[in-house]
Amino acid sequence: MRDLFIVGAGGFGREAIWTVERINSLSQRPEWNILGYADDDPKWRKGQNFEGYPILGTVETASRDYPGASVFIALGNNAKRSEMYKKLRGHDFPALIDPKAQISPTTEFLQGTFIGAGAVIQVGSELGMFDVIGSNAVVGHDAVLGDFVNMGPGSVIAGGSKIGAGVSFYANSATMPRTVIGEGARILAGAGVSGEVPAGAEVS
Repeated sequence: MRDLFIVGAGGFGREAIWTVERINSLSQRPEWNILGYADDDPKWRKGQNFEGYPILGTVETASRDYPGASVFIALGNNAKRSEMYKKLRGHDFPALIDPKAQISPTTEFLQGTFIGAGAVIQVGSELGMFDVIGSNAVVGHDAVLGDFVNMGPGSVIAGGSKIGAGVSFYANSATMPRTVIGEGARILAGAGVSGEVPAGAEVS
């Protein structure tokens, strides 16, 4: 088994551990030894327990104490996830794929990515580093996502769309086919977009 700690003792962190537990339960030999959580929030102190797993201390402390461990960054904010990746370079950052996600064998995805339960990643699509694909989200055929994208539950990126780095899709938002969205844009809950969305825009 490989050692793993989770950055972020919160809702996403709990979801990440739940996913790891499900991966382990379906393997003849469990893949991951979950060390616990690392979190810089001062409300957490080393040695505390959060839903059955220990707090390892701050991110810096956990990185120092477990230099060979793999790390999953469970921070929903795209910018904070990017900053934490830079802080923790030198560790291994596995992708976590829920056993109930459906992923085309032609899909490409990179380190640090999360794909939740019920998500569907269709043929020819490409995901970036540290993307978050929430439960029941859909990435259509031949769509291309940049790094540090976050898709909320039930959101849909239609086929052939191009999504810039750091874009956030809130729950149940969607694109039309071949939509192009610039870096850092936010597509709010329930919104539908088409054509071109400029970088940094907010669409409701």
